[in-house]
Amino acid sequence: MTSQLRVIEGGAVLLDPVTADPWEFQAECVEAFVASWRARGFSPVTVENDIGLLERTLTALGRPAWDVTPEDIDRIVGDLALAGRAASTRREYVQIFKGFHRPAGPQSCGD
Repeated sequence: MTSQLRVIEGGAVLLDPVTADPWEFQAECVEAFVASWRARGFSPVTVENDIGLLERTLTALGRPAWDVTPEDIDRIVGDLALAGRAASTRREYVQIFKGFHRPAGPQSCGD
């Protein structure tokens, strides 16, 4: 049986205190999220496409992920519908946010 482990670019865990800036902290979480995808072997194309979607979703929400309310999600889904975006596109926005914001599990910040 071959090993499923692989080496990815990165470094040691920083010992500096976590930033107090919520946008900077969210950006660090996105970086950790992306690193987890790469470590699990997702293709570069998948990672790039999904990260673009995640960034568009977070921008549309306009607040840090941990402050997002159900009403915020409804608002961006409604805005996408008004813009004529397909139901599948609206679903992708919700799913990428759920995967990123998941409080525990392999795709959440802080793993």
